[in-house]
Amino acid sequence: MGKMGFIGLGNVGQPMAANLLAAGYEIIGFDIKQNEDFIAAGGKFTDSLSALIEMLPEKAVIFQSLPNETALRATVDVLLTFPREQCLVDVSSYALEVKKASAVRLASAGISMLDCEVSGLPPHVASREATLFKSGEHAVIERMAPYFDAVAKRHIYLGDFGMATRMKLIANVMVCAHNLIAAEALSLGRSLGLDPLLIVDALSGSAASSATFVNKAPLMLSRDFAQGRGPFRHMFGYLSRARAMADDTLTATPVLNTTSAIYAVAESEGRHDQDIAAIIEIIENMRVEGNAHA
Repeated sequence: MGKMGFIGLGNVGQPMAANLLAAGYEIIGFDIKQNEDFIAAGGKFTDSLSALIEMLPEKAVIFQSLPNETALRATVDVLLTFPREQCLVDVSSYALEVKKASAVRLASAGISMLDCEVSGLPPHVASREATLFKSGEHAVIERMAPYFDAVAKRHIYLGDFGMATRMKLIANVMVCAHNLIAAEALSLGRSLGLDPLLIVDALSGSAASSATFVNKAPLMLSRDFAQGRGPFRHMFGYLSRARAMADDTLTATPVLNTTSAIYAVAESEGRHDQDIAAIIEIIENMRVEGNAHA
């Protein structure tokens, strides 16, 4: 396998890089702090992005998983100082217009950028069970198939650049809504005298279940919200961008609107670092007339 780069070795980047290493790729990695798990898996860590690029061949593949738009702009600035025929696979999440602007800048230096998004938690990424959404130039996507096979069992091409970001927003709207209805179901069931453990057991294998219910309902019972893998702080941005997308297309989204309003309560209460399963406390604290939040 060839030598490639990986920028951003956080909760998603590190397990994704580990999968690529397991598939036989030689990876030069960079993050703002050294990642010992990446090194233990066989990766070569560099202390600067410039050093990473200098160690790669002229026509290289680089994956990146970045935390925010500031990191993206900084990364693009460095990449532009090394104009080469490279392919940048961006699996990060930020505003689509920022991604598009970055893709245009990189194209001026001969660098192809693909808009890709991950649907799944870090453990799903590690086991290759996460779904990878792909968008961008089809010919480039096709050439990248071996890399995508290494990081995910399921990767889906959605069309032109930006479609993966749009699909990620839709997917996370559904996650947030499923999480909300799970909390409502548990709250209602408990009010009706049902054993919460039996509610989870009965619904988990039923037609009413979802992956979100299976993942979040146990947390709703344990109330161990600090240990969850899906904090509110991620979802606030997704919901805001999804609502803007719906407004731009004049699409009716009553479930999204209701979900956003209740998640806004979580934001106002400063629950940013709690797992989204904590939405059950907001549901329980709402009075009957408090349904006006929706």
